[in-house]
Amino acid sequence: MGTLKYCSNCGAKNESRFLEGRKRYVCPACGTVHYENPRPAVTVIVVEDGNIVLVKRAVEPAKGKWCLPGGFMEMQESAEQAAHRELEEETGLTARDLAFLGLCPYPGGILGDLLVLGFMTENIEGRLTPGDDASEAQFFPLEKLPRIVFRCHREIVRMYKDLARPEVEVNA
Repeated sequence: MGTLKYCSNCGAKNESRFLEGRKRYVCPACGTVHYENPRPAVTVIVVEDGNIVLVKRAVEPAKGKWCLPGGFMEMQESAEQAAHRELEEETGLTARDLAFLGLCPYPGGILGDLLVLGFMTENIEGRLTPGDDASEAQFFPLEKLPRIVFRCHREIVRMYKDLARPEVEVNA
């Protein structure tokens, strides 16, 4: 996140102070503490016959690279609503249901600190068509994926693989 030069409450110039164990921007005039929080983003693993959907990015960052469909949450939108919206915008697919897989913090990215929430669905409608900021969209076998550009997307895929593996019984 950029420098919070001015107070969003009163407009006075903020000061940088060590507060609550870390550097924070504080307004000396009104005392407002400006907390910097990660931006929430969502991503969706669409599973069909052992394959998952990846999209090739049509815009920066990572133009021309493969990733899971997803994007940033909008104001007044839940994470699940954002996942439904982003999936449809980038792939033309509609998820009839979503299951939460987990989250991945991503500090210090070019767009600031992120918190990526991963969802999955095996229940989709529609025809796979790239849209929005995707130049391609296609199914790939889970065990033969191209390199996925974003670390958190790779982590969400790992979460799915861990969940999808059958339990191995150990006889004592």
